[in-house]
This record gives sequence, structure tokens and C-alpha cells, in this order.
Amino acid sequence: MKNLDRILELLSDFKWCSINEIKTRISLPSDRLNEALSFLQEQSFISREDEKLRITPRGLKLLEIPS
Repeated sequence: MKNLDRILELLSDFKWCSINEIKTRISLPSDRLNEALSFLQEQSFISREDEKLRITPRGLKLLEIPS
């Protein structure tokens, strides 16, 4: 779960971010990172346009939920 939070935190400014940039900042094997990104996209926490990602309002709301 920490990795999902870290991805959302990287995207929390609503700016588009390249997948390569996320790969350099999150130390996960490529297959695990792709699984995490797919999950976040399927749950509508992030949106994807070509090779760029950005957080959705739903994803930002998830970040605001206290753990």
C-alpha cells in the first residue's frame, strides 16, 4: 500500500507526469510498478494519456483519508 500512496503523492499536484519519471522515483521492478499503475487507473485514482499520468479528484480524496 505504501507504494500506491507514494505514486499518488508524486502526482498530487495534478500535473501530468511521465511513466519514466515515476520509474526513476519509485524503486519497484517494472512489472510491479505496471501492476500498481494499472490498479490505480482501473480504480479511477489516476488517468493516463499515452505515457503520461495524473491524479484524479478521486485519487486526491484517497490521499486525504487519514490512515
